[in-house]
Amino acid sequence: MIIFLFISIWKLFWIWIFGCILALIVSFVPTILKRNYQITLPLVLEILITIALILHVGGGLLGAYGITHYDTLTHFVSSFLVAFLAFVVIYILDEYWDGLIMDKYALAFLVVITTIAMGVVWEFNEWITDILFGTHEQWGYDDTIKDLFIDMIAGLVMAFIGVAMIKRGSFDELTEDLGEQIDKLIIKSNKDETKK
Repeated sequence: MIIFLFISIWKLFWIWIFGCILALIVSFVPTILKRNYQITLPLVLEILITIALILHVGGGLLGAYGITHYDTLTHFVSSFLVAFLAFVVIYILDEYWDGLIMDKYALAFLVVITTIAMGVVWEFNEWITDILFGTHEQWGYDDTIKDLFIDMIAGLVMAFIGVAMIKRGSFDELTEDLGEQIDKLIIKSNKDETKK
């Protein structure tokens, strides 16, 4: 990401300078969570974050969005990341917090809806970027609908994978450390404060 930042500065691509700085901040979130809050994210989540950032920032900076289906790939990866993150958060809340009791299929449905909703937010972001910076992030109605369709597919793929992993017990293994850390740091501390 630092190399992308230097390239952006050298070419005076202001939008990508901002994008690189934002991506650098996001890439440090797992480290900050671990150092300051003793929260360790699952490795697969860190890998997905890294891949999504490199694809979006690197692809935009280096002109890869002109490659056929590159935009589709980046939307799928980012939407899958959103779906995975939503699945992890909702699953942990279901397992550790008394305020949420959810069937695995309802969880999967909520993940798909959340992924589509975040896709809509992303499309608004592209539209605003086009207005403010004169870019061409949105190529037209067909592109926007295709992007939202890809967001839905990514959410469905994660929903099927997540439900299968829950049935096998492997999703519990994947999220156990993170769930216990969040339970200890956030959920139980909130319960203790409400008792006072």
